[in-house]
Amino acid sequence: MYPVMLNVRARRCLVVGGGGVALRKVEALVAEGARVVVVAVEPMQPLREMASSGSIELEARAYERGEATRYSLVFAATDDHVVNQQVFEDADAAGVWANVADDPDRCSFQLPSRVLRGSLQLSVASAGEAPFVVRRMRQLLERRFGPEWEAWIEAAARFREELRSRNLPRAEREKLYDGFFGATVDPHRLTARVPTDDEEAHLLAGRRAPSYVPGAFPDPKPAPSPPRAVPGQPVGLVSLVGAGPGDPQLLTLRARQRLMGADAVVCDRLALTALPTDLPARVRVHGVGKEAGHHPVPQGEISQLLVRLALEGKNVVRFKGGDPYVFGRGGEEAHELVRAGIPFEVVPGITSGIAVPAYAGIPVTFRKEAVRLTLVTAHEAVKSKGPQVRWDLLAQDPHATLVGYMGVNALEQAVEQLLAAGLDPKTPAALIQHGTTSAQRVVTAPVADIRAAVERAGLGPPGLFVIGRTVRHAHTLDWQGQRPLLGHRVLMTAPPGELGEQLELRGAELVSVPLPLTPAARLVMGALPLTDCVLRSPNEVDALDEERDGRGWSAVVVAWCLTAETAARARSLGWQRVEEPFPPVTAEDLIEEMTEGRTVVQ
Repeated sequence: MYPVMLNVRARRCLVVGGGGVALRKVEALVAEGARVVVVAVEPMQPLREMASSGSIELEARAYERGEATRYSLVFAATDDHVVNQQVFEDADAAGVWANVADDPDRCSFQLPSRVLRGSLQLSVASAGEAPFVVRRMRQLLERRFGPEWEAWIEAAARFREELRSRNLPRAEREKLYDGFFGATVDPHRLTARVPTDDEEAHLLAGRRAPSYVPGAFPDPKPAPSPPRAVPGQPVGLVSLVGAGPGDPQLLTLRARQRLMGADAVVCDRLALTALPTDLPARVRVHGVGKEAGHHPVPQGEISQLLVRLALEGKNVVRFKGGDPYVFGRGGEEAHELVRAGIPFEVVPGITSGIAVPAYAGIPVTFRKEAVRLTLVTAHEAVKSKGPQVRWDLLAQDPHATLVGYMGVNALEQAVEQLLAAGLDPKTPAALIQHGTTSAQRVVTAPVADIRAAVERAGLGPPGLFVIGRTVRHAHTLDWQGQRPLLGHRVLMTAPPGELGEQLELRGAELVSVPLPLTPAARLVMGALPLTDCVLRSPNEVDALDEERDGRGWSAVVVAWCLTAETAARARSLGWQRVEEPFPPVTAEDLIEEMTEGRTVVQ
């Protein structure tokens, strides 16, 4: 097989078949700008909806002998082997490239398995000889190449354009490319990061270092001035939107409205669970997420990205976990927008410091126990030049609840300083990881023992700590922990109907995705581990099959198949844990089977 990448933009492509496999082919072709014609006797509803919107042409009829010859590229994806054979023979005789799904002998080309990070594409193929290897290699690449590579490839493209404008000799350009790559890519961890404006100026001047440390370079020339709006220039609006603490149902109405009307979304990692899965495919999502010890997109670059997008006339949503102005650096981003002359607004979100304790059964205030609430960023506990937080004063206030954001790694130092300042060692404390989501875990202990309890439980970032008298209510007010499906993250195709409502009422986190899948739906699926997938037809199995290689999926995901045909299709495609709760299946039946004898793997 000779590897190529085809430009199908504006080319007529034929897909024969109307099920889940055909839907996947259509979705990929439409994403690349092809003019897609679908011929199917019984097309599934998502294909009908795409036709109604004008995305594709749909002809609800049988394939006619010889029609494949009129197209640039042809796919056959029916359940009828005779029809598939006819499509391939027609195309092959006319020299038209054709692919028959799951039939390597009737393919003049093979489709590689792809990992997409913006314009960066990683492809894996085996010439049809070992598809199980391809699936597992794609799973490996999906996990090793994080979403930060999308921002990195955009930065690399800007770096290249700047060098091309200088008309440098090829050898000199290659040397500077080496410098950019070496300074921004870790070849051992396979991680990437976007250089800051200052670092990029040094790299363009031919000075490089294996990693950037602010102030480590002499300044050969000033960094380029940030762009600004000019009078009369149409610019977009930037909305600084709070995503809330993680539970997608806590997203505000205005936040959803702004997201659905946006042209671009600049999204934090912890906000992904609240991203609407039906976000239109035209909306470009820029992942700029940070995690403990790894900040691939510097804060300065995030602010400049907002400015660049707005100057292009786009309406932009900066989607931030919690509330933009509560330890979210939203104020810094707002100042950058003001300096650049970009209009902006703030859409507040439910801050984690209130919502996360509530989901763990902890009221942050309580009459006669806690009449004050203090929110702190726990990083202040580890500052070497002296924290801004007066831990000594906080330790002397027994009628306050103290909530520490980003509190896992700084918990030990915060507790040490509080105890040293006189806090009662028996004061109740809690550490809450992934609060309000299906991955929520809670540890409570006296403050003197909380660090050891957290270590025994194996909790890590992201999390926050709560210290104060009201933590003692966690055991009696833990309403979330009483729900039988707590810890389940269940995938269903939209609309989820009554079954979806009942799953949520029982404590499951429901991920309802549209077909065809949107880019946002894939991001949401991968934001946290899935535990279950409810499948109502073989077409749903086909439509979701390739998604099992992506983030969020693992061998522990249980496929709850609501018909015998659905279960048979899942098993034929290698789904590992297939359950058949039929016949018939009510919401209560399924919920009972989900809870009986199963422990959710965190």
